[in-house]
Amino acid sequence: MNHKYLNITSALIWVLFIIIMYFIIKYNWSRRWLYYYGSKIDGPFGWPVIGSAHYFIGGQKVFFKTLTKLLEPYPSVAKFWFGNNLIVSVSQPEDVEIILNNCLKKPIIYNFALSFLGNGLLTSPVDIWKSRRKMINPTFNSKNLNSFMEIFGKHATHLANRLDENCGKESFDVLSKLFSCTFDIACETLADDNNTILHDKETFLRKLLRIEDLLMIRICSIWFYIDFLWNRSSLCREMNKTCKEVYAIAKQQFQVVKFKKSSLNQNPDDGMDNFYDVVFLFLLVLDNIHKEKRFINHLLKLSKTNTEIDETALEDELQTILITASETTALTVGITLITLGIYPEIQEKIDQELDMIFGNDDREPTLEDVNKMEYLERVIKETLRLLSPVPIIARATDRDIKLDSCTIPTGSFVLIPIYLISSKSEFWEEPNKFDPDRFLLENSSNRHRCAFIPFSLGPRNCVGFKFAMMSVKVLLSTILRKYTIKPSEYKKLEDVKIIVGIVAKPVSGYKIKLEKKIIEK
Repeated sequence: MNHKYLNITSALIWVLFIIIMYFIIKYNWSRRWLYYYGSKIDGPFGWPVIGSAHYFIGGQKVFFKTLTKLLEPYPSVAKFWFGNNLIVSVSQPEDVEIILNNCLKKPIIYNFALSFLGNGLLTSPVDIWKSRRKMINPTFNSKNLNSFMEIFGKHATHLANRLDENCGKESFDVLSKLFSCTFDIACETLADDNNTILHDKETFLRKLLRIEDLLMIRICSIWFYIDFLWNRSSLCREMNKTCKEVYAIAKQQFQVVKFKKSSLNQNPDDGMDNFYDVVFLFLLVLDNIHKEKRFINHLLKLSKTNTEIDETALEDELQTILITASETTALTVGITLITLGIYPEIQEKIDQELDMIFGNDDREPTLEDVNKMEYLERVIKETLRLLSPVPIIARATDRDIKLDSCTIPTGSFVLIPIYLISSKSEFWEEPNKFDPDRFLLENSSNRHRCAFIPFSLGPRNCVGFKFAMMSVKVLLSTILRKYTIKPSEYKKLEDVKIIVGIVAKPVSGYKIKLEKKIIEK
């Protein structure tokens, strides 16, 4: 009896083994071209099953250092394996342009953020992204952006006044104040609401940064790519809870805007008790017509005739645009202020430019003023070159991409390490030197456009890059007309140690020190 039982058990084990081997062979056979083309690309040794994933244990604390260590010894196209994912890094500008123009699909890691951003522009599949991008593009045209100047100036002045409480004191982390300002700007310009929903922006920012930390932990932990393991972890529960709380802000914001717009469609005969009610409604309608091309207004209008834009789509896009517009703008202003504290001579040149534009006039900037801030713009660009908040772009290939040096096979992840491109001496003379004049036309006309891509490039670039540059210039110019940025704990650029997660941030925070300027009347 025991002998018979052993034979049956042995047979079942063999059957199970054969089935497992069949699926392993089938799986690897379907990926044979991935392995073939991957073997032709230089890169570090990868262990079976895990590849180089073990180097990234430690999450964002080790991510930047590990990625640099893996890629630096190899040519402009290099590869490494992260589990069963072939990661190809491309840092030659000509190759980068090919990737960004032909690879519109985002890697699987972007799916990790779906509970955070939904199917907004940043995370959506190509088919959804294409239709949404066409709808959203008109909301960022020059006429619309120019109409935001008064809003930019109003909030910049409010921010500068709030910074007065920190003036003359020890260094402080300016990020929460910057984010509060940029979130208000995003709400008023893009959501057409002066943000009556979000009162505790500091708590909101902490939750946002925690979500980014959790996303990075998952991205760097190969075992968490398996949904079964991730869904049963405490980190997943924390992620879901925090995402729900953050996403609720966009839902509330959308409902407020929707309610305001619906009130404009009521019949004047309904509920209009007197002439003043009718006049008030008429003025609201006129105001709405003037603002109808603003982001959420435009999408609300389209949703009446386009079934692709339902309430979930509107909430996803609003969530994405509010967070990306406010966070990246705040980070850019913060890192530029740190830089100016390190380079007083650069700050002095900005002061001279602002004096020429404004003199002693304390008015808010106009569009004409912003267009004259040429040196300030070069300073912002040089800061983004060396300390970009978005140091890496990721794409996925849905077909073979032929480069001069190799073929990147279908199913690969492609990394474009912006921070490495920005530090290569073949593209930048003395790359570690802070020199805004490298962005003068005569110094940059022969430089490949993909040597500097802080807002990405190609069809899937940042839709709000002009919005970002305008708002950053207004915020910085307003702060710098009132304050001098003094050296804080960052005495030189090398002191700004960066931790790279979903975005790049200084390890020690956005510490600055302010001194009030004496303005002679």
